[in-house]
Amino acid sequence: MRRLLGGSLLVAAVLMLLGVFAGSGRASPPDCDEPAALCTEPVDSIGYEGAYTGHDEPSLLFYSNSAGSGNSTLYHVTLPTDPKVLPNQAGTAGTWNFQLHPAFWLGMALCDNQSGPEFTHAPCAPDSDTNIFDGTDPAAPDYIGRHPGTAFLEVQFYPPGWAPFQLPGGVSCDASQWCAAMAIFSFNQDQNTGVNNNAACLNQVGVEPANFAFVTTSGTPHAPPAPLSATGATFTPNPATDLFMGSGDELTA
Repeated sequence: MRRLLGGSLLVAAVLMLLGVFAGSGRASPPDCDEPAALCTEPVDSIGYEGAYTGHDEPSLLFYSNSAGSGNSTLYHVTLPTDPKVLPNQAGTAGTWNFQLHPAFWLGMALCDNQSGPEFTHAPCAPDSDTNIFDGTDPAAPDYIGRHPGTAFLEVQFYPPGWAPFQLPGGVSCDASQWCAAMAIFSFNQDQNTGVNNNAACLNQVGVEPANFAFVTTSGTPHAPPAPLSATGATFTPNPATDLFMGSGDELTA
């Protein structure tokens, strides 16, 4: 699972999302470890001489032990700008944001009773610190293995200028504007026993399924976000409904 306010991203890279791939001067989909659209790790390395292929997620973390503090957050973000001078091989000009990171993101842990550790599927108590279980003693009532379950939310910001998002290797929604998406990652494993969810579920959504939706101007996803009902439209930006932003825009969320 990811950790709090990151950005290397991904890159995964994740991409992120679909992955940036190297090889023979062409882009091709990786053999993902999980059968899902969100592929962070290929099964076989695509690095030089079999080197590990994965991603870094450097992060800036914020912690508080004040009661209820996780229920109120406020972020002020200024979207990065691209260099006025085009990048060049001599290295005398700037570098575009999509070359530095497919995405940066803000993250937060969420209570999810369908996610690891899956000790119980009892509903999470809303607006309550009683969902916090952080003890290390298996016999104690606050043992971490007994908590209701945790998912991780990422609000991901995608820079402009690269291949369309829905294509292999694509990281952008637009040639000149930013877009953003919300991804909520759960974990299909009983972490007290190490047993994963049933094979039928894993074959469809993987061990770390994600609910994914682009941020829209209405607050309503333009396509199904759930891993079992997602379609190609889920991962295709829609200019008619989605939020597009300019470089340098100041955001408050």
